Amino acid sequence: SKKQRSQRTLLLQVTSNMATTSSITLPDTFGYVILSCVIAPSVVVSVMGGSVMKARKEFNVQYPNLYATPGYHKDADAFNRVQRGHQAVLVESLPSFTLSALVAGVCYPVTMSITGLAWSVGAYLFQIGYADTSLDVKMARYKKGGMVFRLANAVAFGACIRMSGKLMGWWSS
Repeated sequence: SKKQRSQRTLLLQVTSNMATTSSITLPDTFGYVILSCVIAPSVVVSVMGGSVMKARKEFNVQYPNLYATPGYHKDADAFNRVQRGHQAVLVESLPSFTLSALVAGVCYPVTMSITGLAWSVGAYLFQIGYADTSLDVKMARYKKGGMVFRLANAVAFGACIRMSGKLMGWWSS
C-alpha cells in the first residue's frame, strides 16, 4: 500500500532467555532527522570547539585548564565566556536534544528535521552572543539569537511528551 511504501522498517534483535525480533517502522523522511538532529549539531559543536581553540591561543589559556583563572589569566572573562558558551551547548543541551529529537522524529520527522536545523543555528548564535564582552553576561547569550536553540530544545522535549502520550493512549492526535 501507499503507506507501506512511504515507511521503512528497522529490525532489532532483542536477546534475553529467548531471542525475539521486534520492529520499529520509520518514515522515509527519518534520514532528514538523522542529518539535522545528529550530524548538523555535531558539526556545529565541533565548529564551536574551534572557537574555543582559537580563544585558547588568543588569551593564552593552556591545557589542562578547562577555564581561565581570574587574576592569573589576563583576559579570563573573555576566554571563559567563549568556553562557557561551548560547554553549555555540548554538555548541558546536546545529549538531551539529540535523544528527544530522534525519538520524536519517529512520529514527527519533518518537525524534528526543522527543529534540528534551528537548534544548530541557535546553538552557534548562543556562543557568539555569550562571547561578546560588550554585552552584559546575563543576557549576552540570547541577544544575538541564542534563544532559538533553547526553543528548539523545548520543541523536541514537547514532541517527545506528545509522542509518549499518544503511545500510552492519553490522547489520540
